[in-house]
Amino acid sequence: MNLKQEPLPQIHLVRDTDLGVFAYELHILAGDFLRDSEYNLRALATNTGADSIAVMGKNHMWLSDALLAYCPSAELYRTAAMTEYPGARAFLFHTERREDGRPYGDVLMMGLDTLRQDIERNTLYPYGVSMEYRDGTKAEAGIEKWESMELCEKDALKTWRYLYAPEQVTEWQYRYSNRFSQWKEHTFSYMPQDLEERLNVEYMEEAQNPDTDMYRIPLGTAKQMLLDGGPVYRLFPGGPEKLLPIAAVTGLWYENYREFAVTPEDLGALDRLVRRETDRIMGIRPQHDKLQERRPSPER
Repeated sequence: MNLKQEPLPQIHLVRDTDLGVFAYELHILAGDFLRDSEYNLRALATNTGADSIAVMGKNHMWLSDALLAYCPSAELYRTAAMTEYPGARAFLFHTERREDGRPYGDVLMMGLDTLRQDIERNTLYPYGVSMEYRDGTKAEAGIEKWESMELCEKDALKTWRYLYAPEQVTEWQYRYSNRFSQWKEHTFSYMPQDLEERLNVEYMEEAQNPDTDMYRIPLGTAKQMLLDGGPVYRLFPGGPEKLLPIAAVTGLWYENYREFAVTPEDLGALDRLVRRETDRIMGIRPQHDKLQERRPSPER
């Protein structure tokens, strides 16, 4: 059976890939998540732990330290709990090593419900709150005291954060590491470009005028590529039409049709843009001699 026609397994794996590049490509090939890309890639680059989790809904993606998906006080936990989009997914990033500032490791993709079940069984609760007042004074409060404080009292603080028992965090890290390994044993392995292609097919099929022989990209990426002199097509009812570079400055968003694509032959130009944006956001010095462009998939 053709790879594109096979149903995706419940959990699947990308092994030993450039996590920054893969994460950025999710933001443009699995939907239009460009507005979230800068925050998410910086969160991935600055995470001092080995594990990060991204929750992908219909219109937004939130990426942070994996621990925060299990803490009710954290935004990632709330995002996972409140996302109602039926097709929502979770991406689990595990950093194995860093080369030239780039994180490399494995990625698991699963339905958000699978992650939610694990979060429900292993939720972490804080024992207190660390507070710093505007005059520099520091203090701690138990959860009951914190919840009883007036809003004006909390607004008077310079900063505050929840406190978790070190032994509780250590236990969670050990359990999560084992769980990640268990999930890996029951996955179907994909090359990163194959998984991205499958996700892009779904993104393309949501277009008003889809063309599954091409790769759909967001408006922001289309503009960047045109400014670079790269080929970009607009998806019209009668078929895709190539845009002139001047379209980047005349206002792509003023047209009736705001869906764009590139051909498989032009993926090299998209790769260069992805690598440049990843370097910029994550603060990585480009390694031009190590730049490798993908080859077009023979299926598209």
